[in-house]
This record gives sequence, C-alpha cells and structure tokens, in this order.
Amino acid sequence: MNAFARWCWGTVRPLHPLLNTVYTVVPRYIRTHSIPSPKVVDRWNEKRVMFGMYDNIGILGDFKVHPRALIRGPSWLRGWKGNELQRCLRKRRMVGPRMFEHDKHLLDKRIKYLCRAFNRIGKMR
Repeated sequence: MNAFARWCWGTVRPLHPLLNTVYTVVPRYIRTHSIPSPKVVDRWNEKRVMFGMYDNIGILGDFKVHPRALIRGPSWLRGWKGNELQRCLRKRRMVGPRMFEHDKHLLDKRIKYLCRAFNRIGKMR
C-alpha cells in the first residue's frame, strides 16, 4: 500500500496475529463535512397552497358543478387531454374558420409536420 493510501485510510492491521495474510483497513477519521445540511422548504408556496382547492366543490356545492367547468383556458382545451397532434387538429376543427390566415397557415404546417413525425416514429407504427 502506498503512502497516500495509508494516510487516507490509516494503518493496515491484520485481523488476527496468526493470519498475517488477511488485512483490514481502518480509517483514521470520518469526514464530517460531507453530511448534507437540511433543506429549507417553503410550506406555503403556491403549489402546496392550491393543492386540493377544488375538492370541496362537491361537498359544498351539492355536486352540481364539476371542477372541469372551473378550468380557465382556450375552449378547445377545457377538460380535454391528448398529444400535440390531437390538440392541433382539435384547435383547427373548433376555431379554424375564425383564425387569421397566417396563424392558420402556421397551424397547418405544424399539423403536417406532426403527421409525418408520428407516421415515421411512434407507437402506432
């Protein structure tokens, strides 16, 4: 064992005086600077405060309003989920006739690109 290893790990001592061929390495010191300090967690951040905020609608509202009805956002995304291609097709179907020409052109280009990408790679191949 070289001097650096001996300095790092301490002296090399045999397990038993009769067994000189088997050695153990005993460390000289324990590095206390490697213990991580505890994290400071903000218990009142926005994500934790708003968690479960719609859970009481059924209890207090007599189950008349679904939380999906309270979601604000574009009309083609309310209470719906899917991949990007499905989202673009749904947007074109719902608001396509009312879109500006340039925006509709960009949406059609994106749909064309996604169709090619999904046909080349994807689970449905």
